Amino acid sequence: MSEQAANRRRQEELYGEPLASLVSGIGDTLGMNQTAVARVLGLSTPMLSHLVAGRRVKIGSPLAHARLVQLRQLAADVAAGRTSPAQAAEEVGRIAASQDSWATTAPTTEPAALQQQLLSVAPAEEWVQIAGEIADRHPGAAALLHQLVARPAQGGGVDREG
Repeated sequence: MSEQAANRRRQEELYGEPLASLVSGIGDTLGMNQTAVARVLGLSTPMLSHLVAGRRVKIGSPLAHARLVQLRQLAADVAAGRTSPAQAAEEVGRIAASQDSWATTAPTTEPAALQQQLLSVAPAEEWVQIAGEIADRHPGAAALLHQLVARPAQGGGVDREG
């Protein structure tokens, strides 16, 4: 395996997908080229190019990583229709100006926090539908989704409205 292929594999472990795919998806969804993405992240264009090409593995700056997480979520919100392109353009400016690196913390495994994360992306009904669609092939994941989005009256979880 080449060094670049190994680096992309490591990126997939770190970010869930190679940075080439991640940056490309963000750019396509938000109408940004790689230079614009680099500018928002606070990275030089050559550095982002090295990351995308697999010549480097990870983003060293916690602030740049936090901004990447925010851009990724914004792109997902635009793709799902939860955020309009006009709103996204404003949000990109806020992300670029952000000085918070909190998004680089490891995901929590606390059930209430996991539920809150899931419900911040989509309503419980949507997660239940997804769980039903994957139940045959991935029964454990479906059961976990059901458990995490369930209201207290359904046997656990945190009431989203309370």
